Amino acid sequence: MINDGPPIKFVAIWGLFALMMLLGQAQLISHGANIAMSYQVEQSAEPTLMAALD
Repeated sequence: MINDGPPIKFVAIWGLFALMMLLGQAQLISHGANIAMSYQVEQSAEPTLMAALD
C-alpha cells in the first residue's frame, strides 16, 4: 500500500511550483503585462508574453 501513488514530497514540491507560477502570473498581470494563451494570440504592434503549463 505504500507505493500506491507519488511520494508526498513530490506532490508538495509540484504544488508549491504551481502556486509560485500562479502568483508570478498574477504579479505580471498587475503590472500591466499582456499575457495570452496560445489560442488568444493576435498580430499586434506590441509584444505579448505567452504563459503555458502544457
